[in-house]
Amino acid sequence: MKAPVSRLSASLEIDGRRVEVELFPRTHLSLGVRLPPTTSFPVGTTFSRLVVPQPGGEVTLTRTQLAVAPTADEPGGLVFLDDVYDCDALLNEGRAKNLLGFLSELPLVLGLRDQIGPEFRAWVADLNYDLTVYKKFFDQQDRLFQLEPPEVAHAAQQALLAHARRDFFGYLDGTLARLSELVHSFTPEEHERHGYYFRQQLWPFIMGSAFMRRTNLKPRGYAGDAVMMDMIYDDAFEGEWVFNKLLHKHPIEHPGAQAVRNRRVKVPELLHEVRVARAGGLKVLSVACGPARELDDVFRTQADCRAVSITLLDQDEEALHAAQATVKRVEAKLGASIDARLVNQSVRTLLRDAELPSRLGRFGFIYTMGMFDYLTPPVARAVLERLYALLEPGGVIVVGNYHVSNASRYYMAYWLDWILYYRTEGEMLEMAGRLGDARASVSFDDSRCQMFLRVEKPA
Repeated sequence: MKAPVSRLSASLEIDGRRVEVELFPRTHLSLGVRLPPTTSFPVGTTFSRLVVPQPGGEVTLTRTQLAVAPTADEPGGLVFLDDVYDCDALLNEGRAKNLLGFLSELPLVLGLRDQIGPEFRAWVADLNYDLTVYKKFFDQQDRLFQLEPPEVAHAAQQALLAHARRDFFGYLDGTLARLSELVHSFTPEEHERHGYYFRQQLWPFIMGSAFMRRTNLKPRGYAGDAVMMDMIYDDAFEGEWVFNKLLHKHPIEHPGAQAVRNRRVKVPELLHEVRVARAGGLKVLSVACGPARELDDVFRTQADCRAVSITLLDQDEEALHAAQATVKRVEAKLGASIDARLVNQSVRTLLRDAELPSRLGRFGFIYTMGMFDYLTPPVARAVLERLYALLEPGGVIVVGNYHVSNASRYYMAYWLDWILYYRTEGEMLEMAGRLGDARASVSFDDSRCQMFLRVEKPA
């Protein structure tokens, strides 16, 4: 990651002349500025242009104004009058990113509405109305509960949740069945267009669900981050009001989410199977490890801690922090140390790093549960070949991937903005087709949403 810029040379134009200045980070939408000691500009002075030299040529920004006078210790404050610029992008990337650019995109986005079929639009309108009614009645009860002491309010809300859950979840299941009927024959472009329209119409409801809010906003830059995985594993109500709790809980009870929880069972089962078949200790590599909650079942005794060493690899530092917390919690529970190594590495560097085998070593068991769903077929094959090269003779790789018949497919795409590469059994086996004499097979979890490709290297 590029280090933040501490200062940047630039010039301000006023009355046809340039004043050389230094720019500093201030806020996302304003700049710190240090003026030459020989000049004196009062607060409110307006400059016609700000010009920032860059290797590829000058970057020119529109009118600015001195909003805060510089002092001997602190730079002054410079604000923009005609546009709203991303000052972090300017300082760190040399880009004049005008945040008002969305105004030119609005007509195009608004025009998408005319490309939405009338049947889909009518269904979304009915869904919007129904959810508005549900929310109104649930919120009325919550406001009544707030007048009570905390213990009374909690008990009353739990009773409402218990009564409302079955009917409301049944209603949502019905809407998802109808969604599937409407969109199952769409092209990828039609899915993208209709999904965008759907989320714009339902946005206030989506933002009320902690889980849906995170999958849509993607604060770590991608869906399926460590916090989302923890929400799925915890499988609990989250939120303050009943309506929000229900909208949070429904997707994490759906088959697609259950498939994630099934990994916690499947991975330790396969790992222990490999460990029993191989004498001595077992070196394990988890790729795109996330919070690594399956370690609770991988390390069940102190003997497991002595026999298994694990390398946890992820491109997201937040995920590695969560995985490290899991390791420490399991160690505390068992009263033993786990030989765990954390590696911050992306798929791109995984493929390009020629020194990877010497740096990571070789492993008897490699697994990755949530990464291949995001990889195109060529990249998926290349990554599998790379991982196979890290496998010891007699070792096993297990790769998880959602099946094309995932029952939560349209729920994830339309409500959650969670888009994956779905595969068939044949496509999973095809990924292993260039691994020479490797033995490959495919199995399913109990939800039937997720497949596991098992690849074994001959001893």
